[in-house]
Amino acid sequence: MYTLSGVTAAEGIGTGTAVILDKLHEIDDISDGIVYDAKTEVCKYEKASELFAKRLYSVMSGSAPDKIRDLFGSFSGFLNDEKNKSAIIKLIEDGCLAHIAAKSILYEKLKTYTHNEDAEIKAFGNELLNLAKEFVISINQDAKSESTLPTLTGPSVIIAKDLSPAKFLCLRTDLVVAVVLEYGSASSHLGTVLRDLRIPSIFSVDNALSIKNGELVIVDANSGDVVVEPTQETKQSILSEQNDFTDFCEDDSLLNVTVATTIGATREIIESILPYSHGLGLLRSEFLFLSNKKEPTEAEMVKVFSKIFSKIPDGYPITARTFDFSDDKKPVFPLILDDKGPLKGYGANVGTRLLALEIRSLLLSAPNRKIKIVFPLLSRISEAKYLMDLVSSCAKGIDEEGLKRSSYETAFMIETPAAVLSARAFAQNCSMFIIGSSSLGQYASAPRESDLTFTPALAKMIAIACKGAFEENVSVGIVGHFATRSDLIPLFLKLGISYISVNNYSISKIRAATERYCQSIPVEFSKEIYDKIMQISSAKELSELIKVLNYEL
Repeated sequence: MYTLSGVTAAEGIGTGTAVILDKLHEIDDISDGIVYDAKTEVCKYEKASELFAKRLYSVMSGSAPDKIRDLFGSFSGFLNDEKNKSAIIKLIEDGCLAHIAAKSILYEKLKTYTHNEDAEIKAFGNELLNLAKEFVISINQDAKSESTLPTLTGPSVIIAKDLSPAKFLCLRTDLVVAVVLEYGSASSHLGTVLRDLRIPSIFSVDNALSIKNGELVIVDANSGDVVVEPTQETKQSILSEQNDFTDFCEDDSLLNVTVATTIGATREIIESILPYSHGLGLLRSEFLFLSNKKEPTEAEMVKVFSKIFSKIPDGYPITARTFDFSDDKKPVFPLILDDKGPLKGYGANVGTRLLALEIRSLLLSAPNRKIKIVFPLLSRISEAKYLMDLVSSCAKGIDEEGLKRSSYETAFMIETPAAVLSARAFAQNCSMFIIGSSSLGQYASAPRESDLTFTPALAKMIAIACKGAFEENVSVGIVGHFATRSDLIPLFLKLGISYISVNNYSISKIRAATERYCQSIPVEFSKEIYDKIMQISSAKELSELIKVLNYEL
């Protein structure tokens, strides 16, 4: 028995058989390019494309941050772009091997990003290029031994020098109980993916590859230790301290704040009931459709939404955000946008016709239940009023058809400066605000890169939104990066925030913190705290306020 140590990337304890991943290299272009069976190569390419897209969406179906979702969604759309696919297939039919054709087209088209002078665009392009390289490798995974990943047959601890998210997704992730890397960064995309999937992981472990295939390994990511071939006594001692991330408050009567889970939507619905046991805090619906070749039908949407909603226990929230195809979250199918009217230029990049189809689908997917329909990226009151009328019209149409539907409430995502500054006017048109703390954090830092710390500017934006909601008797929720900060819970409660939606990985921590604070603080808007926030001008002052609130409670 011996122990190695490193830096925790995802907490928890996992035990299983070591599976060593040697570094995988790209397929060398050793062929003369002659293909004797173009049809076989086309099939190989198309199958690899389909499987790779599914692996990307398995991550997006969880609760990964926007940055990860945007990256994977962008590459999936790029991979499934009809022009790219046609160009690759033409090269194959002209005599190229599938992996050479894909490499030629995809790498060349990504030069627009990777050679861009803008550092942020270039960095994003390099991330896309890394995914493209992983895809090229996947095409011939069965062709060369050095590019073939092992087949997992039981609980496995993955040991590698380094690993990308795409390569990791080529494995049977349901059999991966832990990951140990010699390199890697806890803030990397892989670290985020592993936390989202709740797989205990330790990075920066010196001599990790000294572990041999088949050895029993316990990864105690709570302490940062990797124990190889432990004694039975050591094994039992470590496993007795295991944290399964299930330390939920089972008596919701102790809470006067809703704490639920944010998830994405995918064709492969999450099977575990755990993420849904306290309700669906926010469903990000657009990720279901990014790779659709055609605009989804009402029947298709109802089928998938129904599967998700049916998992939610009675009495718990069902909250779904309508499509947000902004920025890099572009679907493969063409978007038909409004060329006039209140939704012309709508920030979510979706038109009335498709939006109405989705609203109808949401209402039809949980008959006899109540659903909260959330509209993102609002910046104009005219948009808000139009969307309220659209929901009402959809509900009326369903009733006239004699179909069963959900009762509903409407909520607005407050995630733009315009929505913050006109918060009271927006509150007059909905029953709830849901503050998007990640997006507001980006605006609060602009034009600088988004600040990961809780800044006075962001605190003021949240406070202004909460004040507008309070003045119109509208409830307030919060989602995004800063909703996962347990030290901010007292401040949120003092601003009247009574609804928190976070990723699967953070929900246990946030529910525990909320339960603790709710026992000593009423959840209501405090004018005193609001005034203090508005007078703060430095991070030090804000930090002192947060510390005082935590100490008092």
